[in-house]
Parts: sequence; C-alpha cells; structure tokens
Amino acid sequence: MTHVSVAPAERVFRRHPLRIALGALVLSAVLSTAALFIIPVLLPRTMNISTRGQIVLAAAIALTVAVWVGAFWLRNIRVIVRPDTVEIGRPGGTQSYPRATTAFRSKVTEHRTNGLRTGTTRALVVWTDGRETLIDLPGYSRTMFNELMAELAPIAQPPAADPVTAARERAKLPTTFRLDAAAERRVGRGSLITAIVLFAVAAVVGVLALSPGFLEGELSALVLLIPLAAVAAIGFAIGAALRYRTARSTPSQIAIGHLSIRLDETELPYAQLSRIWLTPPAYPVQRIRLDRAGGRGMTVIVGSTRVTMTPSYEEFLQALRSETAHLPGLISLDLE
Repeated sequence: MTHVSVAPAERVFRRHPLRIALGALVLSAVLSTAALFIIPVLLPRTMNISTRGQIVLAAAIALTVAVWVGAFWLRNIRVIVRPDTVEIGRPGGTQSYPRATTAFRSKVTEHRTNGLRTGTTRALVVWTDGRETLIDLPGYSRTMFNELMAELAPIAQPPAADPVTAARERAKLPTTFRLDAAAERRVGRGSLITAIVLFAVAAVVGVLALSPGFLEGELSALVLLIPLAAVAAIGFAIGAALRYRTARSTPSQIAIGHLSIRLDETELPYAQLSRIWLTPPAYPVQRIRLDRAGGRGMTVIVGSTRVTMTPSYEEFLQALRSETAHLPGLISLDLE
C-alpha cells in the first residue's frame, strides 16, 4: 500500500500507519505465542506455575513493546521531497540534503533461498560532499519506491534550449524498433508438445490399468506413472500457456514519435498517458508499462533471453527520452 501525502511544494513518502500497525500486530502475536510455548521449556522444572506465568507474560510484553517501537520508530523511515531539499529519517531524527549538490540512486536487492525468491529490500543511495550513504527503506513497496525515485532521479531528458538543435539530435536516433519473439514461441511449442506426450502416457497407462489382470502383473508399478505424468503435463501446459501469452503480447514493431508511441497498429498519444514505466537495461527482462490517464494500462515485454529488440533497448530508451523531453515526468524507471 502506498501512502503519499501531498502538500504545497512537497511530497512525503512513508509507509501507511495502518500497514505498520497491522504488521506489528501480527508479528507481536506470533512472537508472544512462540514465547508461550518455548520459554516454559527452558525454565527449571522446579519453578512454580505462577512464576513461570509471570516470566512468560513479561517476555510477551517486552517482545510486543520492542516490535511496536521498532515498527513505528526504527523502521518508520520517511522521505520528504521539496524543490530545494530532501529530508530523510525517522520521526525525531532526520537529515536534510540539498538537491543542488546531492545525487540519488536506487539499490534494489532480491533475496533468494534455494532458488526461491524470499523477499526484496530497497535502499536509497545518497551521494553528497564526496561521501556515499546507504539508507534502507524497509517496508517500501515497489510502487512507492518507483514514485520516490521518479521524483529524486528522473530519467527524462531535459528540454533543449534550442528547438532546432533538439530536432537535429532527435533525427540522429532510431524511431522504429523491431521485436522478435520467435524463441518464445519455440519454447512454448516445445512445452506444449511435451505436455501432450505426458498426457498421452498417463492416458495409455490408465487404459492398461483398467484391463483385467494388469494390476496383478509385473508391470503393475507403471500405475505410478499416471499421477506423475499428469502433474508434469499440467506444469508443462501452464508453461506453454505463459510462453504463448508473452509472445502474443509482444508487438512486432514499436515506433516512437514526437507526439505518440505506436505498438504495431495501436497509436498511443503521450497526452493520453499518465506515465511510461521502463525497466532498467541491466535487468534480465525488459518491460514497458504504459499507464493510461483514467484508463486501463498495458504491459509488454520487449527484451529477454527469448525476445530481442533491434535496434537495442538502450537505444530505445535514449530515443524515447529525446522524444518526450517536452513532457517532464512522463517516463520513469520501473525498479522491480
């Protein structure tokens, strides 16, 4: 949940108080319950029940206080963005940075355990007076963090003072980009064929299992293939559907103009878009998310190991920045 307070000439980014309270309530309840079961096991058996209860109650209260203090103070980092300064810190202790002499960049870290994604931490890197400071922003959602970085480090190209010079610079950049999702379709086709084969195996073994005497024969163990093949077939079928969906949603051509962006035959004037979110080039998958003003947005994949863009995605970013320089705030980075 994003909570962005807007005041004259400033924006305040912080976690919503209700979200903080809900998280603290759940965590304190879990820790108190754990204390109820763990602490009595660690206490001497000769200790009477009333003393045990008092110790458990004191531990539960201490844990609850620590959780709520941590949630509303230690982890309650807010960022106040003003035209001339940026104020960062927790209630009662903030640091102010002048925007004219301070550079901001993001640091997003994805945590994985045994290959499974377990969480994402987001931080703000502040460079001022020749010193770099890393400020963790616990609890900041992807949407709120993206909005914050769009304010602190916009990627929009500043408008040129000379329109003629700007037009000449734009003329040097490509305006049409071709996309090829053939590899995505090949993977989808392979997954679909595998799913069909596995379904056929499950069906054949199922028919054999219904024949008289099969379950008493030497090949009766083949019955185990039915659930295994069926589950694997469902997995490959889902994978094929996802691959075909990606291939269908990827346009074959994107054209950038001074007033609009066109995806195949769909023309999207910049005046009808509230924001264009672009994945950083360093990400393994590049996406474009177009938010329509008062309408439904759309997301397309334009780069991955199975989707290629020609010319490159970096050139696409440069061209879009140039063509939208007259619309500051339209394009922003989508930091996953």
